[in-house]
Amino acid sequence: MQCKKLLTIAGIAASLMLLTAPMAFAASGSSLFAKEGCMGCHTINGAGGSMGPDLSHVGSKKSESWLKKQITDPNSHFPGGSMPSSQMSGAHLKALSSYLESLK
Repeated sequence: MQCKKLLTIAGIAASLMLLTAPMAFAASGSSLFAKEGCMGCHTINGAGGSMGPDLSHVGSKKSESWLKKQITDPNSHFPGGSMPSSQMSGAHLKALSSYLESLK
């Protein structure tokens, strides 16, 4: 009986982690968007620069994998564009791309 309770609690905890992980990435991604200087060129919900495109609803148009590629190698999508490439990788890249993909 004790083992069943532990398994149930572990299952609930795992489910909660899976549900909240995207929200955590979105929250940290928002911070990275500001910290990395993206707001200097891009606008989200009326805040930011105007040199680059408005990203307020980018997640409804582009996939997370497309966004990752755009962040690390923007010339692959827009040769000769003015967006600088980023050396961001790992958790930071995941957080920023998840945040942008959440903007719908």
